[in-house]
Amino acid sequence: MKKPLIVSLILGLLMVSSSVLTMVMTPSADIADPHQQINLETLIPVEFGNWKTDMTVASLLVNPDEKGTINKIYNQTLSRTYINNQGERVMLSIAYGRDQKKDLQVHRPEICYRTSGFSIGELTKTFVDTTIGRIPVMQLVAKQGVRNEPITYWIRMGDSLTRGWFEQKAATLSYGLTGKVPDGLLFRVSTISKDEQDAYLIQQTFLTALLQAVRSEDRHWLVGRLALTR
Repeated sequence: MKKPLIVSLILGLLMVSSSVLTMVMTPSADIADPHQQINLETLIPVEFGNWKTDMTVASLLVNPDEKGTINKIYNQTLSRTYINNQGERVMLSIAYGRDQKKDLQVHRPEICYRTSGFSIGELTKTFVDTTIGRIPVMQLVAKQGVRNEPITYWIRMGDSLTRGWFEQKAATLSYGLTGKVPDGLLFRVSTISKDEQDAYLIQQTFLTALLQAVRSEDRHWLVGRLALTR
């Protein structure tokens, strides 16, 4: 076989392979059930266990995104501050986006806090043990002036829980290979406290009580496939 013909065949195969890969990697269908609708206001109880929504303080939640950006990325958001009978407060922020294409993906808290002028400490991948299972989370501390804010969060993409840039991109790639577009949810809790380890324990207690209070048939919105194991 002549060399130019061999080169032409190789180039042809590469072009076909590239076209096929592009088609496979371009998501074309939502995996969120269009007949199921999430309502964060009713999904998350205003009171559970010894926690209740604190209506006495102004919101201290960090949210640097403009309204237009929020409306573009998220279909629903929920922000509340809870207090227990010991006077301990936990700030809760949840944001849900039905379409997790590249330019519409939920924002990771470390980016949002930096945008708001906070300094961010080391990001730590860890787990929080709850009665419904062991949840993979990211923990970090955001600081601005006298405000010291330990944060625990995870991002659900489709059925997967992710922590940080790498896991979020890996989940996007995995769904892209199937031609599906996952929905996504950012779940974040934080506490203003100088005692970081104590804050994380308070957050664990809060998360355990909250997830137990959410209806079992609705937990998948928050923790994906983990909800199916319990």
